[in-house]
Amino acid sequence: MEQANNIQQLAAAPAISNIPSISSSAMLVEFGFSIWGTKKQDKTATKAIASSTGADAESVEGRKDIMRSDKLTAIRKFAANTRNQIHYRLTLPWSDMGLRLLPTAGLFDYQQAMSEAEQEYWKLVEDFLSDYDFDVSQRQAEAENLGTLFNSRDYPPTDVLREKFGWRCIMSHIPEVGDFRLDLQTEAVDAIKQQYEDFYTSSIDAAMGELWRKVRDNLETITRQLSPKDEVDDNGDQKYNKLYQSVFDTSLELIGMMRDCNLTGDTQMAAVTSQLEDALYGVSTDMLKHNETARLDKHREVQKILDNLPSLGM
Repeated sequence: MEQANNIQQLAAAPAISNIPSISSSAMLVEFGFSIWGTKKQDKTATKAIASSTGADAESVEGRKDIMRSDKLTAIRKFAANTRNQIHYRLTLPWSDMGLRLLPTAGLFDYQQAMSEAEQEYWKLVEDFLSDYDFDVSQRQAEAENLGTLFNSRDYPPTDVLREKFGWRCIMSHIPEVGDFRLDLQTEAVDAIKQQYEDFYTSSIDAAMGELWRKVRDNLETITRQLSPKDEVDDNGDQKYNKLYQSVFDTSLELIGMMRDCNLTGDTQMAAVTSQLEDALYGVSTDMLKHNETARLDKHREVQKILDNLPSLGM
């Protein structure tokens, strides 16, 4: 992968015609965050463990959590949820280096959601930092949880601590296969082109495979929610699983992604996109909850689409 990343820095010659051009339909995006790590190794604890167990001090390690804070936990959870519920949900995999593929049609929604998330992240950080000095003094006074392992040097001043928090969201264009302008021998250029073509093709295949997987998971959830239970209520009426509008909202997001990011011109993906649009646009969960016939018809319709999805090796 490192070699492929280096190759991306090279500039342009004619692109290889059998590789789809996606530079106008998608971008690369990288998201990451950093948070103050509060779990630290402690030599005193290590020696105590070794002494009490008879183990060699080089074979054990004593660690302590120097700051158990609900506000710090909230920061971690919020950042992780942003990664999972926004970044991963709206993008597709591209490389092992953390880059993800973002359809340009979804760029506005992604930027807006991430901008709002970043603002909330820094609010949570500042909220934590506002209580930080007090929290440290309380831990020192009460020796809470740490006992004799408390060490004031574990706690940096607030201005230093703020720098341990970070948020980054970087976007870049996708380099085409033929991006080369080096004064190299023909054999070397051909070899480099072939290496990046392999990387480029496998990355597109992985992205499309992930999109198919998301669609399959979503449709399986829909059919499960639409299907009847193996029981009836006290009046003898059929019981059904609970319907959640969020699942249908996810379907509409995926339909848009399939339409806007069909990178290989896959005719099956185009056909499934049309089928899902016909089946799910305008569907009201309230209507399905109160109309058993419509619910069962929709279940059969979605199940048929699900049954005809590509297997992807499953």
